[in-house]
Amino acid sequence: MDSTETPASQSPMPGIATILRNLGRKIPEEELRTVPKDLAGQVDHYVYGSPKR
Repeated sequence: MDSTETPASQSPMPGIATILRNLGRKIPEEELRTVPKDLAGQVDHYVYGSPKR
């Protein structure tokens, strides 16, 4: 590594996990309550309209 490179641990940009966490905090509670409880298992149904399993 030359002197112009910044190591990832010292990067001024936040990591993707930090970005997603901050975005998630901006979602209103009433919106989070509308997310289906089975979303992870039935993502094809909710995204593509395929029949539920």
